[in-house]
Amino acid sequence: MTQDKILKNIKILDMSEGVAGPYATTLLGDMGASVVKIERPEGEWGRGSLKSNFVAVNRNKRDLCLNLKNDKAKNIIRRLIIRSDVVVSNYRKGVMDRMGFGFQSCRELNPKIIYCTISAFGQKGAYSDRPASDTIIQALSGIMESIGETEGPPLRVSFPLIDLYAASLAAQGILLALYAREQGETGSWIDISLLNTAMVLQCQALAEFLNNGELPKRCGNQNPALSPAGAFQTRDGKFVSIAVLGEARWKRFCEVIESPEMIKDERFKDNDCRLIYRQILNRTLNPIFLTKSQEEWISILSREDILCAPINTLLNVFNDSKLHESLSLLEFDIMGQKVRIAGNPIEINGEYPSLEKPPCLKGEHSNEILKELDFGDDEIEAMICEGITHQR
Repeated sequence: MTQDKILKNIKILDMSEGVAGPYATTLLGDMGASVVKIERPEGEWGRGSLKSNFVAVNRNKRDLCLNLKNDKAKNIIRRLIIRSDVVVSNYRKGVMDRMGFGFQSCRELNPKIIYCTISAFGQKGAYSDRPASDTIIQALSGIMESIGETEGPPLRVSFPLIDLYAASLAAQGILLALYAREQGETGSWIDISLLNTAMVLQCQALAEFLNNGELPKRCGNQNPALSPAGAFQTRDGKFVSIAVLGEARWKRFCEVIESPEMIKDERFKDNDCRLIYRQILNRTLNPIFLTKSQEEWISILSREDILCAPINTLLNVFNDSKLHESLSLLEFDIMGQKVRIAGNPIEINGEYPSLEKPPCLKGEHSNEILKELDFGDDEIEAMICEGITHQR
């Protein structure tokens, strides 16, 4: 069985918007699950003005457009829940309950349902009712405070790191619950909180703080646990990133950069010392790296098995044919426009998951899904006229 068909018998109801929920169901859709995405008549906010944001996280699913303020639309959701294996939502706590689709209500309709919520702060505690986004959690969790130059302000990771990792954890939780159900367990409620996700992303720094009281320090482009390791500017104004692992490579590195005297310098005798005297070491290395171009340094260091890489833009990545060969990419047409996005990176038996359905248009599959739920043509036409559903 190929990887992208493993979940071919699993039906998922996607009642989520934005990044975390939609990407979690996309990952499962990549594995063959049949995903029905519920979208509001005005369109989910993730579509927004940046169409690529929606396209990146909504492949391999079908779109059913419903006005959930209408009770008839809620009856459609109930039919979907009865026939689904999984319900995924990332609305604020209480929203699904108010619509009549909380965990207990869904379980009454389908005792085997796996119910997954992705929330800001989890389902318990004083913060559980508060809204938040990836940006807010980056600030609140300590991530932003640990990123940036030593003497500079805190910085945000420029892409939704927490949302994307939360999506991965949600997919893992759902797969675990599906496996448990195969072993005879009943349905279950999985909740992935963005706050806990942020803390897991900081697990090493968090362990250091909890056990030794040490707060992480901003190190700019330097690795806080390794020295030398970071970015250095080269003669052509570009940058090269290096990571010198182990004492044998440290000695080799000193010889490669033609500074063998550093090997005997007590300040640099091991990694612990080099971390203490990092600033002095970097001040020594900066002018050395300025003597050669980025390409020259990459060639010299690579020959001696010193970990190094150019600091690329995405343009550099896609201009490098060797890198390009290692990427999982998808290409498709949407309304006559050619689109490319990152594909699922999980490779099994030499294959990445295939693209069965390009990112959905709003209401693209409404008619098709409603017919599967045993609604007749006249009923569907009436629902369209009443504004209950929308057909692309």
